[in-house]
Amino acid sequence: MTLNKNHIILAGLVVCCGTAAVLRYAPLLALPHNVQSVKGPAFVQTERFTALQKAVLGDLDRQCRSKIWYQDGYYSGGEPPPKIGVCTDVVVRSYRAAGVDLQKLLQQDIAQSPSSYHVPRPDPNIDHRRCRNLVVFFKRHGKELATERSKADWEPGDIVFWDTRADGRPDHIGVIANGTDGDGNPTVVHHWPGTYVTETDWLYRLPVLYHFRYPAASGRI
Repeated sequence: MTLNKNHIILAGLVVCCGTAAVLRYAPLLALPHNVQSVKGPAFVQTERFTALQKAVLGDLDRQCRSKIWYQDGYYSGGEPPPKIGVCTDVVVRSYRAAGVDLQKLLQQDIAQSPSSYHVPRPDPNIDHRRCRNLVVFFKRHGKELATERSKADWEPGDIVFWDTRADGRPDHIGVIANGTDGDGNPTVVHHWPGTYVTETDWLYRLPVLYHFRYPAASGRI
C-alpha cells in the first residue's frame, strides 16, 4: 500500500475520545470530502422541524462556518476554546444551543446510576466529551433506532455513532444535518482529526454502530 498524505496524517493523530487511529484501516479512514450533491441549500429550516431541531441545525451551520479545528485536550470547565474541539464537542455544542446541556445531564445521570457508566472517578470536565459515556446516556434517555440503510429513519438532529476500528465500540460521533447526498442518504456534521467541523456525505462511509433520537419521549426531536 502506498502511503499518501492522508495516511501520514492519520498515523500521527488520535481519534476523538482517546482512541488511536489504526493504520490498517487507513484506506477506509481517508479524510472526508465535502458533499458535492445536496438537494437544496444546506441547513434550510422548514416548518416541519421542531424548535429543538432548528436550534441544533442553526448551531451546526455556525460550527461549519466557524473553522473549528480538531484538537484534543483536557479543559477546566469542560468546554474547549471556541476555535478548537473534537467530534463529541459538535454534539455537545449544538445541543447546548438548543437548551440541552449534555454536560450537566450526563453528570447527573452518572451520579444517579454509577454502575451504568463504569466511571471510577467522575469528572465533569471530560466525561461528556467521551463517546463511551454519551452512548450510555443516549441508551438510557434517548430513543435507539435502526441503523440499516433500508430501515433507518434519519431525522435532522439525530445522533450517529461510528465504529472506526471494527472492534464493536463507538469511537466517533456526528449529528444528522438536513442535506442529502447523491445516494439519497442524509448528510452529517462531524469533526474528523486533521480537519475543520464539516458537513459531509460520510454517514455510511464508516460502520454505523448506533442511531439515537433525543429526547426519546417525543417520538421525533
